[in-house]
Amino acid sequence: MEKPGTPSSEQSDKAKKYDRQLRLWGDHGQSALECAHICLINASASGTETLKSLVLPGIGAITIIDDVKVTPRDVGNNFFVDSDSIGRPRGEVALHLLLELNPDVRGTFVDQPLDEILDNQPDFFTPYTVVIVTCLPESTLLALSKVLWDASVPLLIVRSYGMIGYIRVQIEEHTVVESHPDSEMPDLRLDRPFSALQKYMDSLDLDTMDNKEHSHVPYVVILYKSLQEWNSQNGEPPKNYKEKKAFIEMVKKGMRERKNVEPEENFEEAIKAVNTSLVPTSIPSGIQSILNVAASITPSPTTKPFWIMARALHEFVTSEGRGVLPVRGTIPDMTADSEKYIKIQNL
Repeated sequence: MEKPGTPSSEQSDKAKKYDRQLRLWGDHGQSALECAHICLINASASGTETLKSLVLPGIGAITIIDDVKVTPRDVGNNFFVDSDSIGRPRGEVALHLLLELNPDVRGTFVDQPLDEILDNQPDFFTPYTVVIVTCLPESTLLALSKVLWDASVPLLIVRSYGMIGYIRVQIEEHTVVESHPDSEMPDLRLDRPFSALQKYMDSLDLDTMDNKEHSHVPYVVILYKSLQEWNSQNGEPPKNYKEKKAFIEMVKKGMRERKNVEPEENFEEAIKAVNTSLVPTSIPSGIQSILNVAASITPSPTTKPFWIMARALHEFVTSEGRGVLPVRGTIPDMTADSEKYIKIQNL
């Protein structure tokens, strides 16, 4: 007899199944997806393709509202109906095939005209996370949009015309605290080091180190030392290509030449990191605009967590932050001895 799966084994199986998307939006994003209940109005080709892209990653539940029957035209353009289903309820047929894609997803079908639901069941859409609409006449769409706006339920309108199409979204203010940027510059603060970091890096003397220690100094220290020397000669950090090229030559001069020994890897890392590490410390305009709004907010029990965080961030920037954001708290991997790397990481 097969033993029932434990929660940990189930979690492990789910992690394997959804591995790629978990890397994209993490546990919180997957949890939000699995708790969502999506309503699709009209199981057209565009509608079923949209649902497919939600069923595969594991949406919690779907409901299809569609009161039409499958026609030969549907068979020609909709992957989720077939010739045997002609004359049957289109939403029911599409739902059955969609649920076959992922047994984790629950689904229901409503064979009722949308106008009838709007007239007789105004609270019908309240439980849904998002309502997706395809192929609706404008008058019905406007009536639906008003009902959803009053219920604070997002509306997604999908329409396709051959090889082109559009998506329209109706939603109230949507705030995100946990973002996943495509790329992140390392936040090393070399142009504006905070006092503890500056004190530590000033305490290190590259000239008095032996060869082994010299080749294991974290490259952030190398860049800091080189930047101090550059600033003493030029007054400000390198900005353009020509200046950064000259700065790289300055970094190279700090490498120790030893016969039959590979170049110091930490200095090579420093040279490669010049363009990403010497970025001026500033607040991006998009974040600054949020902080400007947050400055006028007085937090209350009804304030969204996003704006409470933004208000706190504004207060930090204007006080101990000295006009800049908090240090991100992570540093890149570096060729370095453990003691110095961990020290900088802790700082």
